[in-house]
Amino acid sequence: MSKVMKDMPAWGISLVINLSILGAFNFIVYKKNSDADITSITSIVDDLNQEEYDFSEAIQEDQIGTEGDALSMNAAMSATTAISDSKETPQEQVEEFLNPEIVPIADASMVAVEGDLSKPVDVKGVSEDSIERGVEGAMDRVSFEIRQSLRERKTMVIWLFDASGSLDKRRKDVADRFDNIYKQLGQLGTTEGLHSVVISYGAGVNLLTPEPIQDVAELSKVVREKIVEDKSGKENVFTAAKMALEKYRTWHRFDGPMNKLVFIVTDEKGDDAPQLLEDVISLAKRSQTRFYCIGNAAIFGQEKGFVEWTYDDGFVEYLPVDQGPESAFPDGVQLPFVGSGQDWKLHQMSASYGPYALTRLCAETGGMYLITAESRGYSFDRSIMRSYAPSYAPVRVQEQDIFKNPAKASLVSVAKMTYNGNLPVPNLVFRGYNDNILRTDLGDSQREIADVDYKLEPMHRALEIGVKARDTIREPRWQAAFDLAMGRILAMRVRYSGYNKTLANMKVNPKAFSNEKMNMWRLVPSSTIDSGPDMRKAATTSKEYLKRVVDEHPGTPWAALAAKELSTELGWEWQEYSEPIPGGNGMTRASDEEVARLLLAEEEEKKTMQTKAAKPRPKPNL
Repeated sequence: MSKVMKDMPAWGISLVINLSILGAFNFIVYKKNSDADITSITSIVDDLNQEEYDFSEAIQEDQIGTEGDALSMNAAMSATTAISDSKETPQEQVEEFLNPEIVPIADASMVAVEGDLSKPVDVKGVSEDSIERGVEGAMDRVSFEIRQSLRERKTMVIWLFDASGSLDKRRKDVADRFDNIYKQLGQLGTTEGLHSVVISYGAGVNLLTPEPIQDVAELSKVVREKIVEDKSGKENVFTAAKMALEKYRTWHRFDGPMNKLVFIVTDEKGDDAPQLLEDVISLAKRSQTRFYCIGNAAIFGQEKGFVEWTYDDGFVEYLPVDQGPESAFPDGVQLPFVGSGQDWKLHQMSASYGPYALTRLCAETGGMYLITAESRGYSFDRSIMRSYAPSYAPVRVQEQDIFKNPAKASLVSVAKMTYNGNLPVPNLVFRGYNDNILRTDLGDSQREIADVDYKLEPMHRALEIGVKARDTIREPRWQAAFDLAMGRILAMRVRYSGYNKTLANMKVNPKAFSNEKMNMWRLVPSSTIDSGPDMRKAATTSKEYLKRVVDEHPGTPWAALAAKELSTELGWEWQEYSEPIPGGNGMTRASDEEVARLLLAEEEEKKTMQTKAAKPRPKPNL
């Protein structure tokens, strides 16, 4: 070998030596253990087929419609694992794992809350009902979440406070609980690793703690004294969230890992979700920040809820605020109850979930929407409502799903049409002092509802397009919503058509009172439908749809609305009664001249009273 090496040129010797060294390196292995980051937050949609469903950055431009139990983060991780092993088609995978309403709800985790080791609490990513204990119950949950975070590592807590006037009491309640929260945290040991930030928002955003603070006394003082009421009527919560995420993204980044928790305190849904929701979700995931919301339950199927407002003079009034709906797209028709009286509790029912955008933000980041207040209307068993959760998939994904199904597409279109203005509630009482007064009242009432069927008929035709696709709907929420919409719109058509015909007949040939002391006519619901065979057929079909809702979806808002509709017959009949003529000293009958004089005197008296009345109170922008 030495002779061969001796005879080799220099470049050959160099080649042999280098090859020998490389061969030795081949047997040297360095192994490094890589620990998974347990705080990593992943979306339930991240691992789906990108090409098939086009999840792109363009999602941030989606427009959220007139907006729960979402999937837990553990359930989401299980879902993405199952997708990779599943033999189902991508579309079936989307339907099974993206839509909470058809996904089995994850079992509750057994975790301690304020020392109670036996109380089950929902895993992260779902909504929690704190209504019975209000803000106090929500803040106990907040304390638990902060405590769990501190056990892992240092933690930054960012508080985002809605500065609108409607939230004044809740802000004070939260501040009152700060001392107790930090006292509980101190019992674990040191809270040296806990840093807090306070931000208020309205039309703009105000950073009230230029640097994160650790002094709880100072924290309470900031909330009580530094938040200035915003009177703009705007709640740009997602603008505030984005600012906070960007500002503290790299705060103390070289001091080791730090958990970040954001707690939003509000009673509304926010005005800037359409522009910023997906941006905020993306930023939160990249910075591993969890969002929680201490808020109100959304109003079922509606945009406006009502909050109690006390004026300086002590007068109390309920004023409208943006609290819903719970879904990204409108799926509930807004119609009056004709003939049975308006039931405001049915129009202000709890959705059992928070508004879409805030709930989606909490669910996607592994946080929680804490419901601290319900509407003034009816509420429902949350164990039943789990099966009727709205979807918290991105708007674009939902839009694709909706417009693939004619039944869903037609329902959304019709529901949106009813949001533009409520149908008039027809007058049911008519003065029969004499025939001229009666005909005047009848004509005025007919004019008020003259164009109602021109609004209802296209709604009916639109839903008819989706009837054949109705049986392809799998989600009980959409099934109930479609059937209720069809049943109620048909019922409205029958009622208004019969009303118009009944008034026309009375105007042409006024009925005579059976008793000369009677002077008033009232329309009351009847099983008799005199407006033709088409309307009688529509009445039968309407009842079939409404009964299906009651039978198949008991204990839900849809069933409550259907039962209310079914409780009132669709036809009309006249009922006579007596009432003194205003200003007539007990008179029930009078000549044309006497009636005219008495009514004119009544009108003048009303004008005088209105002039003397106090100026109306200026309503705040909430």
